[in-house]
Amino acid sequence: MLLLYAQDIAVCVLLYALFLRLKRSGRALPLPPGPPAEPLLGHMRVVPLKDTERAYSRWSKEYNSDVIHVNVLGQPIIVLHSIGAATELLEKRGAIYSDRPQFTFFDMFGWYEDLLLVGSNDPSFAHLRRQFQNYFAKSEVLQYAAVQMSEAHKLVKRIIEDPERWQDYLQMFSTAIIIQIITGHEIQTRDDPYLQIAHDVCQTSLGGGPVGATGVDLCPFLRYLPSWCDPTGSTAFVRKWRFAIERLYNVPYERVSADVKAGIAQPSLILSAMAEMEAQEEGDRTMTEDRIKGLCAASYAAGADTTFNILLIFVFGIVNHPEVQERARTELNAVVGPDRLPDLADRKDLPYVERVMLESFRFWPVTPLGAPHKSTEDDVYNGMHIPKGSIVLFNVFAMTRDESVYADPWHFDPDRYLPCEEGGRGELLPSAHFGFGRRICPGRFLGEASVFIAIATMLHALTIHKAKDEQGNEITVDPRTAVYTTGLASHPETVVCNMLPTSEHSKRLATAYNSA
Repeated sequence: MLLLYAQDIAVCVLLYALFLRLKRSGRALPLPPGPPAEPLLGHMRVVPLKDTERAYSRWSKEYNSDVIHVNVLGQPIIVLHSIGAATELLEKRGAIYSDRPQFTFFDMFGWYEDLLLVGSNDPSFAHLRRQFQNYFAKSEVLQYAAVQMSEAHKLVKRIIEDPERWQDYLQMFSTAIIIQIITGHEIQTRDDPYLQIAHDVCQTSLGGGPVGATGVDLCPFLRYLPSWCDPTGSTAFVRKWRFAIERLYNVPYERVSADVKAGIAQPSLILSAMAEMEAQEEGDRTMTEDRIKGLCAASYAAGADTTFNILLIFVFGIVNHPEVQERARTELNAVVGPDRLPDLADRKDLPYVERVMLESFRFWPVTPLGAPHKSTEDDVYNGMHIPKGSIVLFNVFAMTRDESVYADPWHFDPDRYLPCEEGGRGELLPSAHFGFGRRICPGRFLGEASVFIAIATMLHALTIHKAKDEQGNEITVDPRTAVYTTGLASHPETVVCNMLPTSEHSKRLATAYNSA
């Protein structure tokens, strides 16, 4: 009997030794470099919750690697710092890098049926992606051009008539487009209930921590504890603002449903999706009420919030560069002329304005760390081991500040993209802001068109001047030292300027354009 026990023990020891050997051989290659970690906690207290993208960028330079590794409570996090690394892993090897990690932060908020968040193996992923393609593919967004141009015209009129509230009107513009697409409702006044919903939803994106790295994402068990147990404040933040996401999901759907019953529903994404749901045969319910709500909530999040943030960044960048405004205005006067406002058909003939838009995307990324991916298999990149189950971030901030790609990256320079023979530097067009591979932003064509027409219309009708202090001195905010919001979306906390009509003629044009 003792011999049998001894044999069993020996077998167990041999099997355990084999396991350790296989484990060591699987990790023969080193992980990407990173800062020293603490026992058990890993880098939990090493990675800052504010300006996280800058900390990662510093470590990338310190360790001379475009890929770095940190570990939080055993969860490996891989951070990519170059377009090359992101393209190789997230696009060329997209089959194993297109999953999403579990976002406890978003789950607590109540996000569901959201294409931006669901994993690639989730049963709803294929259906949600098909729906987004149906409504927001490049060929489909042309149908929204009239709405975008109308709202851009209203935008400059409102700013001219009430310049102190220009930020409110940027958010009104961004919200009005997506709300009309989703619900058919046209926002006409500042007290429209949808604007309050938009304001509240915007607040949910400006706090809590960076995407995928909030306190409750790093320690999911915090969701079950009182808010005071979470030193990061993420659970308290969610519980304060959860109502905003609930309203975003429910109010648009309920109002369109009421309009349908009243016979006054306007063409919209919700109405089309409802018709599709009704036309489904029993047992083929790919479109559901929850899925329609999720589709619309994701459309809003991808369209309104990001558009508002990038327009703030445009103003922040261009206010210090009157020469850029003048060149854009010269091009607009030559193409559009003085007697009308731009429309989207002019876009192909406005290359400088296009570069102004691209430089706004690059100048400060709305999502500095992108949306996290998750690896589904072990992998090797440049001799470094990337473990299965890693959260993979792409540091858009670092990519747009890479001095080997962009000379003087803190300078707002639309000509940097011109070929050298045309007086530019032939620098890479920005692309990281829309993501990579299979998880690239599905609403990018709609978003780009909205941003372009807003920028073109503002530059044609308005001059953006520096604000002045009480002594009459111009206020200049250095983008290098400016404070930026830290959350799911980011923009400069302080954007000050004066917006005035370019001329009396442009004032009359903008005012008359919307009074007909």
